[in-house]
Amino acid sequence: MIHLHQIWQGGDFLLLGNKQGLKKILFYLLTVVAVVFVFPAYSQIPAGYYDGTSGLSGDSLKAKLHDIIKNHTTLSYTAVKEALKVTDQDTIDTTRVVCLYTGWTYLKTEFGNGSEQWNREHVWSKSHGNFGDTPPPGTDLHHLRPCDASVNSSKSNRDFDVGTTQYIDGSGPTQCYTAPYIWEPRDEVKGDVARMIFYMATRYEGDSGEPDLEVVDWVNTAPNYDSLYGKLSTLLQWHENDPVDDWERNRNDIIYYNYQNNRNPYIDHPEFVDLIWGDTVRPEPSNHVSAFQSDTATASSIKLSWNDNDGSVAADGFLLMINTSGTFTPPVDTVPQPDDTDLSDSSGRVNVLHGVETYTWNNLLDSTVYYFTIYPYTNSGSDIDYKTDGNVPATLDTTTDVASSSGSYLLISEVADPKDNYKARYVEVYNSGVTSIDFSTDTFYLCRQANGSGWGCVKLTGLLEPDSAYTVAYNSTDFNTAYGFNPDLTSGYISGNGDDGYFLYAGGDNTTGTLVDAYGVVDQDGTGEEWEYLDSKAVRLYGDTVSSAIWNSDSWVIVPNSNTTDMTPRWHRVTVTWNGGQDSFWENVNNWYSGSGVSSFVPDPGSYIVISSSGNQPVISSDKTFGKILLQTGAIITINNNAVVIIKKAAQ
Repeated sequence: MIHLHQIWQGGDFLLLGNKQGLKKILFYLLTVVAVVFVFPAYSQIPAGYYDGTSGLSGDSLKAKLHDIIKNHTTLSYTAVKEALKVTDQDTIDTTRVVCLYTGWTYLKTEFGNGSEQWNREHVWSKSHGNFGDTPPPGTDLHHLRPCDASVNSSKSNRDFDVGTTQYIDGSGPTQCYTAPYIWEPRDEVKGDVARMIFYMATRYEGDSGEPDLEVVDWVNTAPNYDSLYGKLSTLLQWHENDPVDDWERNRNDIIYYNYQNNRNPYIDHPEFVDLIWGDTVRPEPSNHVSAFQSDTATASSIKLSWNDNDGSVAADGFLLMINTSGTFTPPVDTVPQPDDTDLSDSSGRVNVLHGVETYTWNNLLDSTVYYFTIYPYTNSGSDIDYKTDGNVPATLDTTTDVASSSGSYLLISEVADPKDNYKARYVEVYNSGVTSIDFSTDTFYLCRQANGSGWGCVKLTGLLEPDSAYTVAYNSTDFNTAYGFNPDLTSGYISGNGDDGYFLYAGGDNTTGTLVDAYGVVDQDGTGEEWEYLDSKAVRLYGDTVSSAIWNSDSWVIVPNSNTTDMTPRWHRVTVTWNGGQDSFWENVNNWYSGSGVSSFVPDPGSYIVISSSGNQPVISSDKTFGKILLQTGAIITINNNAVVIIKKAAQ
């Protein structure tokens, strides 16, 4: 049986593989038949270990427990791998380890990041505090567990809460569920997970350069490597519903006696959890948000931002409201307000998680004034508690007129200087808006500045439909010969040889118009600069859809030594799907399709790439950079010859 996995490795590239593996064995029941256990039968808390905790509660109890369990014996990250073969050994087949979230078991030798392998999972994700694999938090056995490699990748750094969608791994369905920012493990280990999180929040209080870890009652807790984890109320419920069992007790003993010489107090004394965190219904937030404002307005959208402005009681979420009247009805405690993003009645609302601090309203009417307000709240369901007193923040903004805002949607999407034919040079522009741009009424010039000095401009003509690209070529004949169709416009000014900048001006040329988008820097020779494209092509990333008068390298990928066969004119933001109909060669255009039929070009960083599991699976043998890629269930990409694949996010 071959299982297919998709692996996220290191945040920059995808590695995928498969192997002939044993069928995973669901395990977590303690057998009642005669079995020889390798766990030491300590099962008794060392005498005097918790002296001084009697009668304490809240922060006093947490501080005392911290003093008891801190300064433990630390392990190296390599030693952790060997220790997990003991702490999480399958009690039925001692050659295997049990994976935390799924209960699947693997041979101890099947360690790695590939298909049908296990690796080390940080239950308190190391990005929540940015401690990496460094001791003590990065190698603390009390929160490190074996995990199926692809499940570990999918769990990522999500907070723990109730999910909505069952997680289906490449090896089969699991009992885990997901939602944005959320991971829900199987029922059998929910209490285990909760007690590991409570341990970490107690063990690490900022001593001697260690992180100060805290459990909070919201999700998306670490967008900036914050030392937080959620969701507290859910973890408390899991702790109650899934009580401590012998597996946890044995594991706690092994870690104490064989490795770290410290214990998880919430396994030994589950009642400590309630004494410290027991009140799950929190009062209303202390503060309203600050700096509530509109950042960007287009003809159809307004982007808002704010500072969560946490006080002694931080919000779990925020109710953001919109209308065209400027009059709002405040929400009422105990009555949750569901999302309403249908603005056909000129009003709506949306719930935004703590820590996000931005939201964009889309599908708005142009030239229209919109009003906004925002209410912080704690808890959920019938316990929801809104802060409605004090000065409730409000702001407003006006969407722009469609005709006058076309410049924000027109952008340079590709600059081509083919190595094998300089006469096949071209510049591609793209309409990222939802309406057509008529160049007979909206005036735009594409200008080249040679070596940071002399200018040459061409006025754009015709009509550019939304989500479409337009090519301005140096030579029409050579363009058609190289690419098989005629350009939209031809001009001898499109002769940039790698160090010349290209610039889009609205309302006139470089002397009379307004600069709306740039490839390169005005008055700067590109030789040796990061935007130099000699014998290359420069492609704007799929995710960048807003013009900018300032060139940003994070929005572009420059592909050196590119020939005409590497160019993709009039092809920006196209969805390209792998079908593997001919072979496994990534560069074979016959293995790709877009819309109907065979693809016109092999995908580039400006494409949305979909890898299906049909046909031959793709093999990449040279360095690639993508802007957006989706791997469907069961899909595999093989990366050979030390090639590097980078998933790059465009500048925002």
